[in-house]
Amino acid sequence: MSNTAAKRSRGARVLGLGFAALFVLLCIAALIVYLGWHSKPAHWDKEQSRLAGVPDTQRQAISASLRNRLLKQWSDPGEKTPVTEADLFGHRRVIEIPYDELNTWIQTEGLDLLAEIDVEVPDSATTAMIDSPGGGLLRISFEVAADNVQQVIALSFAVRIAEDGTLTSTLKQATAGRLPLPVEAAIDMVASQADDGILLDLMQGKAVEPIELPIDASDTGRDGRLVGLEVTDEALIITRETVRRKRAD
Repeated sequence: MSNTAAKRSRGARVLGLGFAALFVLLCIAALIVYLGWHSKPAHWDKEQSRLAGVPDTQRQAISASLRNRLLKQWSDPGEKTPVTEADLFGHRRVIEIPYDELNTWIQTEGLDLLAEIDVEVPDSATTAMIDSPGGGLLRISFEVAADNVQQVIALSFAVRIAEDGTLTSTLKQATAGRLPLPVEAAIDMVASQADDGILLDLMQGKAVEPIELPIDASDTGRDGRLVGLEVTDEALIITRETVRRKRAD
């Protein structure tokens, strides 16, 4: 074989090896993407494993305990013996909600109740959870079952509540399975499943009107307004203020 032919042969082998290596790398990359898409995120697997280990009776008890405690703390007006009308309003109470108890409540009865007060998750969501990925972000995760695909979507928000109770948020991170998801794609995905509702408003950066719930049914007409929200690694810490109930139009 001539030197020229030998060089051509070696060049062909090198080129073939190069293409083979590129093909292997592409296959590995495709496998990583496939596994990332079809794998549940670690925070979801950990929480679902914990919940699966809680007997139904204990889960019901935890859920009922959290619900009753929050109702009691929210409805406590704060004053002891009001003397003037001013004593009836302006009291603030800090309420801590641990994520483990909150997620037990969500899985037991929470999704139905959230739907009643217009906190809407996608129609195809089979279950959901709330926690924080750190950095003061609030993460809402839900498992979507649609078009023969089951996937966990996780949305992380920076949330701010103004002094007047107006709530706004910014969607900072989104994932599908273990893969990053563009924020715009996440918004489109939720919008396709839920045409309106608080979740979609939050994702789109729309201000949500103050959240006010009754403190009591007395003639004093007091409501509790959500005026503060702190997101820690272990719990949500909310601040409720006693305000005058708005008159119905």
